[in-house]
Amino acid sequence: MKKVILLATIAAFSTAGAYAQKYEDIKGALALGQTDKAKEAFDKNSTNEKFFTKPEGHILKAAVFASLAVDSSKAAEAEKNRTEADAALAKYKEMEPDMKLLEDPMYKNAPYNLYAAYFNAGINDINSKAYEPAFEKFKKTVDYSELLIAKKIMNKQMDTAAVYYTGLLAENTKHEEDALKYYTRIADAKIKDYNGTSYESVYQGLVRHYATKNDNANFEKYKALGKELYPQSEFFTYSMLDFAVGSSSNFNERLASLEKLLAASPEDYKANITLAEIIYDTLDSRKEGAVMPGNAAELETKMLAALNKASSLKPEEMQPYLLLGDHYQLKAGNIRNEMVTAETEVTKKGAKATAADKQKVADIKKSYNEAYDIAKTNYEKAAEMFAKMPSLDATQKRTYRLIAGNIAEYYSYKIEDAKAADRDKFVALEKKWDDIFVKLR
Repeated sequence: MKKVILLATIAAFSTAGAYAQKYEDIKGALALGQTDKAKEAFDKNSTNEKFFTKPEGHILKAAVFASLAVDSSKAAEAEKNRTEADAALAKYKEMEPDMKLLEDPMYKNAPYNLYAAYFNAGINDINSKAYEPAFEKFKKTVDYSELLIAKKIMNKQMDTAAVYYTGLLAENTKHEEDALKYYTRIADAKIKDYNGTSYESVYQGLVRHYATKNDNANFEKYKALGKELYPQSEFFTYSMLDFAVGSSSNFNERLASLEKLLAASPEDYKANITLAEIIYDTLDSRKEGAVMPGNAAELETKMLAALNKASSLKPEEMQPYLLLGDHYQLKAGNIRNEMVTAETEVTKKGAKATAADKQKVADIKKSYNEAYDIAKTNYEKAAEMFAKMPSLDATQKRTYRLIAGNIAEYYSYKIEDAKAADRDKFVALEKKWDDIFVKLR
């Protein structure tokens, strides 16, 4: 039994020695630049499965095929050779995780040639506008650059250009999370430019990404880095609100962005007032031919909630009161048109007017009075603020005058149905606001 074991051991050493020599033969041909000869020797010897019992068999295969992949005379076979080399190197790493054989100068060429092969192929794809395949190749390029840097084969901290182009390709091909990964590496290293290429778009992309995610911490982080590296750029002065409003010209998209922002920051005064303003511009548009949206009631509810929230957050701010006053003034005007139509119908019918006809008039008038009352209340709050200002510019004076005129008209209307005591009060208030209106002319 001992003799059998000894013979088996001797046979194993004999096989290992034989294949070690075959490895050296292939390596020798590669060292002399005789890639075809190395490939021929590899094809001859690798048919025996024992060739791959050692990790060296796989890295040797990677070295042969990687060398073929960068051979310009074999461009037609480049993709096949890259794939073979890539798979062989992956198998080698699986068998020898520390990749110690990369200390051998000849084997260092395997990952380096693969790096070059994927980079060049990626550039060719870019030139052909094949951006998705280019992205996949540049991902491999970055992976190999990291291996080369880790093994000190490439003397740099980061292959900046490769990382940048991979991020750019990821962004252009809608691989958002991949773009984020590559751009973050550049930004966290505070790299401003490389070989004359500015990387401002990297920082802009990160700021824009975190704005859409309502991630205020990272938004402020990369905005600050961008401001530090590109102090002349206006982009890095924009707020989260600016992105919510300016990211689209589409009303529904802007509304959705603002609602998302408010969900994260409900106490943000500017976000509340901006939400109210864009809805106001839609519901109470002065544009010719403007059409009331089908969900006007829903939008009005959102606008009023935002205005009431804004006024509670900053009661000293006038804008919520002005918008509330204008909205209810316009609303009252629309209801008044309905009221006039209903009253006209009752007048036409005369004695034939039914109790239901008269109740309809009464209900519309009640709605009109309620809207008009709210408009007046908010106008008075804004007017009180104007009255306390030490001086008014032309715009402020014009707005105050319009408000005074609207309030005077309100009390003129109230006089019509008022009883004696109330009538005198309303007459005095109408005169007060009419005097202010005249004074501001």
